[in-house]
Amino acid sequence: MKVFKFFLCFCLFFLVGELIIRIDLKYDLLNNKPGIIEVKIEASELKNNVEQGNFIPNSNQTRILIIGDSYIHGGGISSEDKFSKKLSALLKEDALILDVSRPSNSTLDNYNSFMFYQEKFKPHFVFWAYNFNDILYTLPIITSSKKTEKTKLPPKRINKKKNNLKKYVSQLYSFSELTRYLSSNLQKQLKFKGIVIPLGEFYQLTQKTYLESNEKWRDTKKKLDRVSQICKKNQSQFILYRMPEFNLLNHSSLFTIVDNEILSYINKNDDIVYYNGIKDFENEVASKFMLSKYDGHPNELAHLRIAKKIAAHINREKNNR
Repeated sequence: MKVFKFFLCFCLFFLVGELIIRIDLKYDLLNNKPGIIEVKIEASELKNNVEQGNFIPNSNQTRILIIGDSYIHGGGISSEDKFSKKLSALLKEDALILDVSRPSNSTLDNYNSFMFYQEKFKPHFVFWAYNFNDILYTLPIITSSKKTEKTKLPPKRINKKKNNLKKYVSQLYSFSELTRYLSSNLQKQLKFKGIVIPLGEFYQLTQKTYLESNEKWRDTKKKLDRVSQICKKNQSQFILYRMPEFNLLNHSSLFTIVDNEILSYINKNDDIVYYNGIKDFENEVASKFMLSKYDGHPNELAHLRIAKKIAAHINREKNNR
């Protein structure tokens, strides 16, 4: 009888919990729904002129190309507070900035954006805001770049396919929203305290992906090599900026393998100017620069600090030329 009562109570708990979560998903009664970020490049007259081949470079202006995902695009903050706008204000009228960052971009998306826009815009500086999870949706090793370099249309974002593990988890979550909710929030709570369960995407990325034996990491390095070679040929400077997870600024040790492997690669390529963004926020309280303790995006203060760092670098380079 006791076992039956326990089983009955468990089923009741599960059904009520499932009902509450599904109602909240539809009506957002608990105010948990994240803000919607449009997955597109910000429209501008400059971007249109570049895409249509009507852009004429001005020798009196410093041209800067910005590529990256939602972290540098300004997801969750006002457009006026984003990195590219702050950088433009700091450099003033001397700079012409083409921001082709786009939410949800992968390494391949950013690579394709560079290939398309660099030839038409002819930047003096290429700023690539690299997110550690961009590596997830890159393709196998590059064998030919002709199609990407010669295309006349702006590159579309690559569709992201789930691997077998992700498909299994998605199927489980589709069966039970309560399971998804409890699992997701438990992992977020633990991660925010610097504890990572040895399973799931974050663990795989930080512990298993940035290794020489991993095809995605080898392919990423080939793409970065290609970008640096083109920049060197065009006498432009390639700046690679490793974006931190801003809600985990106080747990940078979680990314030791990632950072060490990237630094090892950078030390072998003299044509890349590399900044590990975590160092720009050392000894800082994460809450000052994050949007949410469960979200790694930077807030407007973080965007401004990064813009100041890059503006100072560009000004130094201009003075040395």
